[in-house]
Amino acid sequence: MKRLATIFAIIMTGLTANAEVATESFTRVMNPVYAKKYSESPIQIDAVFYRHGLPKFYRIPPFMKEGYYIFQCTRVDGKESELNTLNGEAYGEVFLIEESRKAEIESLTKGTKLTVTGKTKLYANPLAFGQEEVYFIVETVAPTNK
Repeated sequence: MKRLATIFAIIMTGLTANAEVATESFTRVMNPVYAKKYSESPIQIDAVFYRHGLPKFYRIPPFMKEGYYIFQCTRVDGKESELNTLNGEAYGEVFLIEESRKAEIESLTKGTKLTVTGKTKLYANPLAFGQEEVYFIVETVAPTNK
């Protein structure tokens, strides 16, 4: 019986290790209504690199203060970004990658198409009356020619 349990455990480990990551649309994943669904297990999205760093006058949430390199992406379908009505600056959605992996992002230029895998992180912004903001925590990133 012990041997059977060991074989079962090995098979299950192989299945979970090789599980395919689902692909979803950028707009759905970054929408606060749906983002919680993507906070537990990795999801793959296509995005367009927009710029390094945060939008101007952006307040850094506490969980972002250490250990992350921050960059912005937009959706692939041609809409460059949303307009920040506070200062007129165009900006993308905020993506984060571990600081130790920032070399993967530093050479990217505006308009580079990417396939990104990761999870969402929601933050209830107290300055926006608790409105939830969505951040994408990157696990893998690869430029693509899609």
